[in-house]
Amino acid sequence: MRPLLVLYLLFLCLIFLFYTASHTLYEAGYVHLNVLFYAEKVLLAKEGEPPRLENIGLVYPPLAFLPFWFVSDYLMASPFASAITLTLFFSFLLKRCLSPVYFIVVSLLLNPLTIFLAVYRFEVLSFYILLTLSVMFLILHMEMGYSIYLFVGGFLLGLCFFFDFRSVFLIPLFVLFIFFTTKQAGRDYTLALTMVKLTPIVFFVFIWLYLNWVFTGDPLTFIKSPYSFFKGRALGTDVLVAKGSILGSLKYSALQLFYLLPLILPYVVVLFKLKKYRVLYLFPLYLLYLSPITLMLFSIYFSYFFPSYYYSVLFLAFAVTFASSLNIRGSKALAVAFIVSFLASWVLPLYSKEENEKNFVKFLLTGRVKENIGEYIKVAKVLKDQGCEKTLLDDKTDFPVVVFSQNPKKFYLPYMYEYYSALSTPIAFADCILVNKNSQNIILDRFPTSKMGFLKGYMLVYSDETYNVFKRVR
Repeated sequence: MRPLLVLYLLFLCLIFLFYTASHTLYEAGYVHLNVLFYAEKVLLAKEGEPPRLENIGLVYPPLAFLPFWFVSDYLMASPFASAITLTLFFSFLLKRCLSPVYFIVVSLLLNPLTIFLAVYRFEVLSFYILLTLSVMFLILHMEMGYSIYLFVGGFLLGLCFFFDFRSVFLIPLFVLFIFFTTKQAGRDYTLALTMVKLTPIVFFVFIWLYLNWVFTGDPLTFIKSPYSFFKGRALGTDVLVAKGSILGSLKYSALQLFYLLPLILPYVVVLFKLKKYRVLYLFPLYLLYLSPITLMLFSIYFSYFFPSYYYSVLFLAFAVTFASSLNIRGSKALAVAFIVSFLASWVLPLYSKEENEKNFVKFLLTGRVKENIGEYIKVAKVLKDQGCEKTLLDDKTDFPVVVFSQNPKKFYLPYMYEYYSALSTPIAFADCILVNKNSQNIILDRFPTSKMGFLKGYMLVYSDETYNVFKRVR
């Protein structure tokens, strides 16, 4: 009963911490745009015209939208899901720890980068935790031989795919692990274990391919689409240079690990302490422990990587879990490593190329943040004040306006059948047209003069640095 009470209190503390941070930042005029993106897609699925599940888009991992489906307040959705995930993770550690070190766990929970992911990127945090647990259950199967551990680990790996498609990059690593731990037992046994471990993720991949084929006519839409998960972020020049090159990816991975070193110091300490483990299992253990590095390497090779310090949370999750579950006893080196990592997590993100994590940590330290939602709220108010019953826009860039307007039926959006008819002859369909002047979008491509404030049949009623709002001339 006492452990359940501890976990319940932990859940309440976490959700209070995360939601307070989310709401305080919102009051200061800041919300991570990923939150608004997921909120808009769920809004279209539930209240669109017509409301359909496929309005979500089928190009992003589906479980990333799940909390927004059940939690109406988008500021609460990510904190709620993250609090559940971290509480379950802590319960696993509480049960499996042979020599629990609560200081280490607390240092991970209160790491500002963990809090950042919990508040705004629950899907990334969930992927990290599920991947860590999947690896650990595979090790438990190796030690104890119980099939249930292998099945649970395989199922968790399958769930990883629905949080982050890059989880398929790790399939070769798991195949190698099973081969090296079972090669003396015979080929049939090795094949059987491989199937149990990998069947869930292969099954989930084929489900996603099938759904893409049914709803879009192409099973690879989630890869080919211009809105794809794999095309959703700007890439640095160094990543583009390393793309498709094994040597280039290795060099860039080594450089990124060097930059992350103060943050992932506990991971390095645990890596060296694994050598005290039984020699028979040492190489397979190293294979699994290097999963975060393997994931980074393949992400760079396939050009889906952006340098961010929150990636260190995956390394820390591995370090905490391996240290606890494998009875790697505490030492001064490990304690110092976690202290250094915790302190560095408050400093290094201030120099990050990832603006969101930089702004978040800066806010935690100073209470100030650069607002990013003011113009969207203002534009939504202009559309309401102008009495726009139907507005033509491209929600690839302008999805926050849809969220703050709170009524998706007032917009012509790319998912709608009549969208391209409205785009072709807007004066017959749309009362208003919203043009984003600062990014490439369908509206600007169709009406290039709208950037300068000219649009036939419409008059300019509002303009700022980013947007022009046009209203049809009666």
